[in-house]
Amino acid sequence: MLVFVPLDPTGLAQWARVGSRDVTGFAATPSFLETFELPAADSEDADLTLLELAGMEGLLSHGVRLIAVGPIDAVGIEPAEFGAVAADAVAWTRIESIFTDDADGARQASRVRALLADASLAEAWDAEETTELLRTTELLWHGPTEWESLV
Repeated sequence: MLVFVPLDPTGLAQWARVGSRDVTGFAATPSFLETFELPAADSEDADLTLLELAGMEGLLSHGVRLIAVGPIDAVGIEPAEFGAVAADAVAWTRIESIFTDDADGARQASRVRALLADASLAEAWDAEETTELLRTTELLWHGPTEWESLV
């Protein structure tokens, strides 16, 4: 399954340098598809929603929207409705792409984080500030070999 893993810059660098790590992230699980009323796991709508969820989790947990994405064998964890998953000893070579904000997006995300500092992912997901952030910013794609320029 394609897993979207929110990271901080240090975690990204460690994963790339060490070569493997335990991860938690988000995937198109049956609970996720049902919650978001999506017909299929391999759809652009599912991928975009997962990217946005992972970005918000990263923002709340790490202060940045920095997401590594790759096909990973993972198992479901809570919050199941958001497609949360975990996997042990995931090889860095499994990562196919990395997403992060440009400078303007990072400034906007930082303002949203300040407003939602104590919010859970569910609370943040429903907040007007999140809707505005997702509507006005776009995460940039990077290849996995570009990780050093992102940390």
